[in-house]
Amino acid sequence: MQQVSSSNKKTYIAAIVVLLLISLGCYVYLTLTKPAYLQNGTVLVLPVNLTSDKIEPQWNRYAAMDMLIHQLNLGVNYPLLQTEDIINIISLISRKHSSKAADIQQIMAISGAVLVIESSIKGTNNQYQLAFTLHQQHSSESDVVNVASIEQALLTAAELINQQVHPQHSKITEQFDSRFSPPQLIHAIALMQGGDTVAAEEQLSALIDTAPDNLVAQRLLAMIQLQRHQYQRLNSTLTAAIIEASRQKDERELARFRLLLAQSYTETNKIEHALSVLSIAKTNAAKVQDWLTLGYISQLAGVINQRIGRNADAREQFKKAIEYHKMMGYPVGQTQALNDLAELEMVEHNYPQAYRYINRSYELVAHRRLDDLETSTLKIMSKIENKMQHR
Repeated sequence: MQQVSSSNKKTYIAAIVVLLLISLGCYVYLTLTKPAYLQNGTVLVLPVNLTSDKIEPQWNRYAAMDMLIHQLNLGVNYPLLQTEDIINIISLISRKHSSKAADIQQIMAISGAVLVIESSIKGTNNQYQLAFTLHQQHSSESDVVNVASIEQALLTAAELINQQVHPQHSKITEQFDSRFSPPQLIHAIALMQGGDTVAAEEQLSALIDTAPDNLVAQRLLAMIQLQRHQYQRLNSTLTAAIIEASRQKDERELARFRLLLAQSYTETNKIEHALSVLSIAKTNAAKVQDWLTLGYISQLAGVINQRIGRNADAREQFKKAIEYHKMMGYPVGQTQALNDLAELEMVEHNYPQAYRYINRSYELVAHRRLDDLETSTLKIMSKIENKMQHR
């Protein structure tokens, strides 16, 4: 009996040791594979670099980026910048981007993103290989997927990123056709970036004739018409676009179309119409938590209210604009709204408060290297300092 008891005891101890070793192994594995801590904030997906002659014609760097963004579901703590917002942010940066770390850091500084997703696709051995890197401020993590199609590569990469950033996500399987697929649209964007709005307008008009449901093309056309003060054409474009966006139940696009319409009304002195449209646009944007558009809606509402002497309302709207842009971590929008606030306080002779706002603005400009906003910010600061000296 004693021998049997001793044998059982040894077996029991051995089992405990094995369990401890397994637990230790699991702990080490999870520690090594666990992603680095990611603070809450905006996520920016860069245009996908396509490097193969095998690429199907419906794919381009923006269409692939658009699909990847659409398939990511990272939770409320990680709002995603949309495709066109990313194109605009990249346009703010003077030099062209590559995969260099300095470029990634510059993108993070100007966009306010806490995570930048860089990816490339190439065809190899009758397969497509998608390599992606998740860039944080002080670290990067990479992975590779190999599948039979570009669409499957993007879906698989999105699933991996979802699991890493937000493990409790709901898997997205819905069909998605990017509005950035048509070559005419990509050509028009390149023309706009090069300053040739006339040729871009021609490209977009031709595309809309064949694809009137492409809301991105309609909005880009409306932006050009607003820039060129073609108000009659703009009204026709936006009327058709709002009808189509309503049919598609696209709240994000409805908000942005109505923001453009409000800008048009503001420039043609239809002030009350502008405020009414902005109120509807705000509802559209809030439904899809489009904080960036909400920021610009509030900023325009502030400008309009200040123009008609409702300074208290203007101040409130500018403060809301700052808060919305803070939610996205977007320093450009924050700086613009802070500058508006500083000028409003200067008009009301609240020079110390104006100076506090412009100092906050300049800190953002200097820290984030917002060169395009430096001159205008320093000009306002100089005006405030002169007013304070001559009180």
